[in-house]
Amino acid sequence: MTGVRRGARTVLKYFAPLYVLLIVTQVILAGEGIFGLNNIRHSDDCNKSGAHCIANSTTLDPHRFLGFFLTEPLAFLFLITALLAWHQNRRIRRISILLPFLTFAQAPLAWFGRWTGMFHPLNAFLVLGLFGWLTYQLRQEQPETAEAPAAVAVPAA
Repeated sequence: MTGVRRGARTVLKYFAPLYVLLIVTQVILAGEGIFGLNNIRHSDDCNKSGAHCIANSTTLDPHRFLGFFLTEPLAFLFLITALLAWHQNRRIRRISILLPFLTFAQAPLAWFGRWTGMFHPLNAFLVLGLFGWLTYQLRQEQPETAEAPAAVAVPAA
């Protein structure tokens, strides 16, 4: 099991910074999508039938597409990797297991409208900060070394 844990910790060391880059990309895609909405000047222009609403706009599709992969399959893989790694540092272990659940929460926060949607960007920045912290902590660790058996002195004849 030690080899599995060591391998999973190595995967986490590269998985966490990948998440940081992908979340920054998500923020960029969200900004591009929001500023691409030229047909909505203010909220009164949105007739709830769907023709001009943000929810039915295709400008946010790249953000939604990448967001699906970040919140569903990749977060699940990260959780499996964190559980396999079962880091010896309790804080790193807890954060690495909590992060996928905060990431899973991103989609429902966006689905349920205005009053939960306001927490969607806040949670995204919290997740980004925690992945950044985790990346830093994992990079600062010394690599694990296998304990070699002590050398036995053989008397010279």
